[in-house]
Amino acid sequence: MKRILLLIALSLCLWSVAEAKAPQTQPSKEYVETLKKMITVSGGDATFKMVVPQMFAMMKQQLPNVPEEFWKTAEAEIMKTIMDDVVGMLAAVYSKRLTQADLEGIIKFYETPVGKKMAAAQPGIMSESMKVGQQWGMQIAMKIQGMLKEKGYM
Repeated sequence: MKRILLLIALSLCLWSVAEAKAPQTQPSKEYVETLKKMITVSGGDATFKMVVPQMFAMMKQQLPNVPEEFWKTAEAEIMKTIMDDVVGMLAAVYSKRLTQADLEGIIKFYETPVGKKMAAAQPGIMSESMKVGQQWGMQIAMKIQGMLKEKGYM
């Protein structure tokens, strides 16, 4: 089962690398700033900031001999630039699908009462969705493992 999960993870990594190498045009500074605002008002920044401590917790487990002070300093450093880093990486992806006017419209929605409610709910929704996604992935892996056993490959 670990082998199957490893193969799935490797496939996703290879796909990500291929996507990253694809030529992309960089959007204007105005577009990037509008995207940053859209991500902030939609609650996306809170979601990004929620993921960083989770990543550091996993790294701490893998490297227990590294002093806690290092982890605190490193996490603080990452948090300083997280929005600029993530938005810079996502801008080309968004610009292929959403115009400047689209982003401005989305921002207007998130500035309404229901939009603010949605933005406040996003981090919790994302956290719970990640757990559901992990469960779903495990179900798929178990199903594939059963199919492999049934066919005599395991």
